[in-house]
This record gives sequence, C-alpha cells and structure tokens, in this order.
Amino acid sequence: MERELNELLHLHDCVIVPEWGGFLTHYRPARLDEARNLIHPPAKELGFNRHLVRNDGLLADHLARRSGTDFEAATGAIATVVSAWRQQLEREGRLELPHMGIFFRDGEGNLQFDPDRRSNYLRDAYGLRPLRARAVEPKPILTEVPVIPLVPPPAPEPAVAVRTARPLRWVAAAAALLLLGTATYWAFEQGPIGGTRWSALDPLRSEAPRYQAPASELPAPVLAAAAFELPSSEAVVTVPLVPEENISVTVDMRPATEPAAVDSTAVVVPRPTTIATVASGRYHIIGGCFAQPENADRKLVELQGKGFPAVRLAKRGELYPVAYGSYTTRAEALEALASVRATGEGAAWLLVR
Repeated sequence: MERELNELLHLHDCVIVPEWGGFLTHYRPARLDEARNLIHPPAKELGFNRHLVRNDGLLADHLARRSGTDFEAATGAIATVVSAWRQQLEREGRLELPHMGIFFRDGEGNLQFDPDRRSNYLRDAYGLRPLRARAVEPKPILTEVPVIPLVPPPAPEPAVAVRTARPLRWVAAAAALLLLGTATYWAFEQGPIGGTRWSALDPLRSEAPRYQAPASELPAPVLAAAAFELPSSEAVVTVPLVPEENISVTVDMRPATEPAAVDSTAVVVPRPTTIATVASGRYHIIGGCFAQPENADRKLVELQGKGFPAVRLAKRGELYPVAYGSYTTRAEALEALASVRATGEGAAWLLVR
C-alpha cells in the first residue's frame, strides 16, 4: 500500500488513509541553501494530519482498480495494513514508510510524523536534483579618467606705471579753498568768536518759524452766529438751526402724559448657583473633560441651560468630567447618547464608572 500512496500523492494534494490520517502535499518554490551552497528545485513537501481519518474512497478505489477486486475488499485490505502499522508502532516505537517518512509518538503519546526531505511529489520537477552553487564576487567597474595635459601658466605682464593727471590735483585744491572761504564768511556773519552758535549753521538761509500771538477778537462768522432758543409752545414746532441756511429741527413741546412702555421681550434665564456633582447611576454621557474646574463649571451651566440633566463628576486624574446625564442602566444610557448625538452634540461618549 506504500507504493500506491506514493503514486496517489504525485497526482493529488491530499490522500486519506482511513482510521490513520491524511497525507498532504504543499508547494515549495526553488530555494538557495547558502550553508551547503546548493540550489534546490521547486517541490511538493509531504505533511501529515492525524485528524483526517474519515474515508473519502480515493485510496480504496485506487487499490480496487489495481488489484481487480471490489471496493469492500480494498477497504478491508486497508484496515489490515493500518492494524499492522499500529502493532509495529507500539512494538518498536517507530514506523518507517519508504520514500514518505517516519511515524513516532512524542512524550505525551501523540502521533508525530517526520517526512523524508529527499522525496519530491511535484511532477513538473520530476528528475531534478539540487545544483551546486558558487558565489560570484562582483567585479569592480573601472571608469576611464580622461587625461588633461598641464599647460604652463602665462608669464605675468610687466606692470605699467599709471601717472595721475595733474588737473585732478588742481580741482581738489580749488574745492578745499572754496569750503574754507565759505566757513570764514559764515564765522564773520555770526559776530564775535565767543558768541558763535554752531547749531545755527544754515548755508541756505531758510527762514525760521516765528511765534504769533492769537487775535483778541473772534472771527466775524462766530460773532454773527445767533444763539439757538426753543420757543415757548405746547405743540409740535419746527425750529430753524441757522437763519441763513435751510437747516431745521422738529421738536415736540407737549408734556408727557404717561410713562413709556417697558420693553418686555428680554428673557432672563436662571443660572444655577450650585454645581451638581452627585451622579445617580454608573453610566454617564460625557460631554467634556477639563483641566481647570472653572471651565468644567462653565460647560455644566451651558448644558443645564440647554435642558440636559447635566452633572459634574468627581475629579478623574487631572481632569474634571462633565456629563449630559447619569443613568442606572446601560439601555437608558445608550438611548440618551443617541438622543444627544441627534441634537448635533457629536462629541459625546459613554463612560461606565
């Protein structure tokens, strides 16, 4: 039966031996063994699953066709071989199947399988053997460096003496004499040498601002303006502001008979004077956690102003939590959380505490 198993494993990925287990093949690509310098071809490695014991009929049908017997006789032959395997395993402690592997039991009595690594069940790689590999050292790539000939530097040209034109000296001397003469003239204009004010140096002779006393009389337009007086009347009158111009104002001179009505549209929202910190349940809909207690109180007042039964929970670590409300059951808390998020408060979340 071992020969029939080998033949079936070359054709199928799984072959089950009833009441023993299933043999499985797994594809493995070609690989390089650097330790032994070998290149192994692609293969199908053999594995074993001791839980696949249900008869699928593949092995029995193959044996029946090969031996010319019926399906029941082939199944009985398989059972006889499996019984012999069990007896050999119990007697010798190991069972070796040619070209497949070795069965043995571990310290806990479980059936284990060590496959034969030399067997290859991949038909496309039939007859291929591992090849000897030789490491190849990469050759350095040499680049040709162009040779640049050295050219001697040119000989320095003899320095040519530059003669300064004499007219430049005369121009500089004339400018110095002009400045000296201007300074002498200004010093004589200032008076004695001891009273010279150097801060008043002004070659352009610009006129200094002078103080002018205000006029003792008002301008004519101010004197001609008439005083504005309200007429003594008990009716609605129109009074001109300026006689010469068409500017007037309408004044109601009648006495008030009743006080003006008070604007009653303002609504005073009562603000809580105490901060609620006692939670009635262990499920809380958290609206925010704050590092400063003042910010937590502000958030609490805001939520209570919107109609929520908000409370401020006890300090947790370095934060002060503020809840939309506290509930005794999880169902009530989830329903309240959905209601809060439906109003647009998307930052709310559930805390179980």
